[in-house]
Amino acid sequence: MLNRHPTLAICGETQFHRHVYSRRRAFGSLANPKNRERLVHEYLSTDRVKRLGMDLSKLREKLLREGDSYRAFFTCLMEHYAESQGKQRYGEKTPQHAVFAETLCDWYPGATIIHLLRDPRDVVASLQRMPWASDSVVTNARVWVSQNVAAQLSSHRSGYLLVRYETLVNRPEEELARICAHLDEEYSPLMLVPQEESIVYSERSKRSQMVVTTERLGKWKGQLTEEEVALIEWAAGEKLGAFEYQAAVRPPSRLAIARGLAFAVFDAARRRINYFPAVLYRLLWPTKLAKEEFWVFRRIREQERDATASDPMPSGSKQSSNATNRADNL
Repeated sequence: MLNRHPTLAICGETQFHRHVYSRRRAFGSLANPKNRERLVHEYLSTDRVKRLGMDLSKLREKLLREGDSYRAFFTCLMEHYAESQGKQRYGEKTPQHAVFAETLCDWYPGATIIHLLRDPRDVVASLQRMPWASDSVVTNARVWVSQNVAAQLSSHRSGYLLVRYETLVNRPEEELARICAHLDEEYSPLMLVPQEESIVYSERSKRSQMVVTTERLGKWKGQLTEEEVALIEWAAGEKLGAFEYQAAVRPPSRLAIARGLAFAVFDAARRRINYFPAVLYRLLWPTKLAKEEFWVFRRIREQERDATASDPMPSGSKQSSNATNRADNL
């Protein structure tokens, strides 16, 4: 919605922290032209970057010319995207960049951090249907905790703004006007006008361009079992109440907690085995981004085919059934 604003260019998920910044020791100083050329080649060879819909030849030239530090490299990405949209201000929306927010604030003094918060039960219910996410409700609830706590670390900054998903979809015009005021921009009705993406690479990305709806509020009530809800609320711990969400069921029994933790350990081991080639590249050849991504997406495509071949799951989650339909929206 912010990307539809006449002056705001919000780039898609670049995964810059995971693919680039966290591997800066492997790539080395970008002041060295050879290191910079290697990073540019590897990063622009990934499907992740190709999905952003930018002119890669022009982006390559800009990165090789100006991307002589990791901050400059990221800035080049954002500037090029904004220029391609004919807009003045840029932003980015990789969810995992919550753990990177303080570094970004140091890089860009006065930057705005929009912390979008959603009910953990809806988040986990959505993640349960994603081929790339864990099958464990406990693990996925912990992801919700870790990323929201990381984003909240920036709350002391004047640019920080907390936005609740539930409020946004219930009163989109009012909430977008509040966001625009925080950004010192005038509200534009265009932000609520659906647009077709130039590149549609998943049903989720397609849905993100549709009319704002409350359809997905409280979806967890029909998708999660009572025990799963209890485990999510237990895993969220004090942060459930701290973020002003109320527990809906009784706390899980010790046996339920033991089952949940055991499955989380089992699922973590299973995922490492399933993604072993990608894990191997990450450990031994961390600069081979396209190779690692190939094995990640190969496994995801296999899982999606398996899910399509199965009957859609009427209720519950992946932990309780292998018949999954993962087309839900996060």
